[in-house]
Amino acid sequence: MILKGKMVTEKLIERLRNISSKRCLGIIKVGTDPGSSAYLKGIKKTFIKTETDIIINELTNNATTKKIKESINKMNKSPNINGILLMEPFPKHIPVDELIEIIEPKKDVEGIHPYNMGKLLLGKPKIIPSTPGAVLELMDFYKIDTTGNHTVILGRSNVVGKPLANLLLRKSRLGNATVTVCHSRTKNLKEITRLADILIVAIGRAEFVKRDFVSKGTIVIDVGINMKNNQLVGDVDFESVKEIAKAITPVPGGVGSITTVCLLSNLYQL
Repeated sequence: MILKGKMVTEKLIERLRNISSKRCLGIIKVGTDPGSSAYLKGIKKTFIKTETDIIINELTNNATTKKIKESINKMNKSPNINGILLMEPFPKHIPVDELIEIIEPKKDVEGIHPYNMGKLLLGKPKIIPSTPGAVLELMDFYKIDTTGNHTVILGRSNVVGKPLANLLLRKSRLGNATVTVCHSRTKNLKEITRLADILIVAIGRAEFVKRDFVSKGTIVIDVGINMKNNQLVGDVDFESVKEIAKAITPVPGGVGSITTVCLLSNLYQL
């Protein structure tokens, strides 16, 4: 079964269309990362559908930390901007953690400020980061049962792996999972991923997960967005894995398309 995001997205957009009040998202993007650029394109497309405003500040790769902080502070103070999004990844010389802490928690549309992450860790999230939120919406739509199932998350980032692990551990309908978090340094990685009932891949490496990572009947959710040979691909080798998986998300057209709507939903909540 191919777990397409289009129907999930349409359902969420229809829900948001019933909210009449105007919202505006401020976006800060530094550099030309292809995955980030693809995400921005998706955001624009979704926000046009719902007539939501966007203000984008695109900076070059050599932008200084001071310049970025000034942009964040300007958006913090603006009464016309309801949420702020930092489009990662940033160039290596930029201390992203410092930038995140500057964002006003009440404008933290990704839920990655330490205050909002702390609430999530305690099982009482105010804002769910958009990519983990998209995974949950996908599971909800396709009625994927997480209770008691062994869910392996490949990737430990602050915006996907860590928050998603905590969300799936909650005592809730889309929770109660038995969660294992793996990463690039995990020993015997394939042996662990083959034990998964649900495998969620967010490692940031193009087509990293091959057929031998997956057991027959596993549900595979690919969160990755990478550029390979001028084409968007996920972290999973879709063609080989789809032959053995019970269900799998495509890239593009899977989790990524839902992520932009979850971002919009977060903006409305803020």
